[in-house]
Amino acid sequence: MKRTALFLALLLAGTSTAVAAPKSVTVKKLTLIAVNQSAERLVISGKTLVTVGNTDGANSNILLTGLDVSGVQLWQKTIDSGVDEVALAAATDPLGNIWLAGASSRVTPVESATVQIQAENPDGVSNEPITKLREDMNQLTLWKVSSAGELLATYSSPQSAPVLVNAISVNSSGISIVATLQEKPFVVSANAQGVFGKPLSIGTSKTTLNAIVRHGDGTLSLFGASSETLGGKKLAGVRDGVLIKISKTGALATVVRSSAPKAERAWISADSTLALTGSVKSGKVVETAFTKFTTAFAPTWTLRVPSLGTSAVISAGTTTYGAFTSNSAVSGIVGWKPATPSLLMIAFDGKGVLSNAFGSTELLEPISLVYSKDLGVIGLAKTNSQTLSLFKLP
Repeated sequence: MKRTALFLALLLAGTSTAVAAPKSVTVKKLTLIAVNQSAERLVISGKTLVTVGNTDGANSNILLTGLDVSGVQLWQKTIDSGVDEVALAAATDPLGNIWLAGASSRVTPVESATVQIQAENPDGVSNEPITKLREDMNQLTLWKVSSAGELLATYSSPQSAPVLVNAISVNSSGISIVATLQEKPFVVSANAQGVFGKPLSIGTSKTTLNAIVRHGDGTLSLFGASSETLGGKKLAGVRDGVLIKISKTGALATVVRSSAPKAERAWISADSTLALTGSVKSGKVVETAFTKFTTAFAPTWTLRVPSLGTSAVISAGTTTYGAFTSNSAVSGIVGWKPATPSLLMIAFDGKGVLSNAFGSTELLEPISLVYSKDLGVIGLAKTNSQTLSLFKLP
């Protein structure tokens, strides 16, 4: 579940960005809902919060837990096909179905029985049973799950090596995934019936794809970081953030770089409205940035704050919420000066003006943010005691 911290880009080369106007707000305390040790990801389906985790034993399985908004467990289900499987990303479709993306092993065919001849054993020595070696998880796999946690379908695409899925995006027309195969990033889509299209490789191990958004017109937006030339656009900093448009035919259409001299940047998280977040590292200074883009990748507003680099973002109507690990006071936020790194969530209005702030010194690192009209904004975060907890706005 842990992932290497990445550094994010905020200002587009050659493009001026509107900076969110300062406004003082008083921080409010976030409400902790429930500690959930097995949670690694969070989605909302209807009025149910669903955490996704992975368990290990004779084989690795996927654990789904349904909770109400107060954190009371409604149900718990395990996806166990008899082989190893792991869920690495999750999203819901417009009907409330949950789509999981990850990797799985192939089901080993049952061998036909052969006659066993009992060897003589005059010394009465007992042979220890031979433990079967696990198959590599060389299948890119999608699991479709109902809002009640029932497995509806499993779709797999064989690969040459284990796949690391970084993000998934789902809409009424299908599913798209960004992942890494043998250290090379790629994007692949599937329709609702689980038929996979042709994967598109983007760059080499010097490029990372961290977020993806499917659009209604059939195009895709990808966000990440790169230290190599992509789409004819050369590296400008130590590592640049990249915004990539994929055409409806599955071809690389546009690459925009976010860069600055001697800076490390990377886009980490994005939502369907193209609100992005991540971190910027220049020398020893690390900041989290929140930026809202148009579909043409033109920034409309941006705000940078000091942080430890980890962050998440979600939009709720015209309000955008960004959560990050804060290690100092933040300009414009009254009552916030953590003694130790703590989670801070700030809200922006449609023009990028700071409109609210929520914090908790019990929480440390945001894992994900989700939103529904029924339940509002809910988050999953690591606590200072290294457990995992759900939280919501007060």
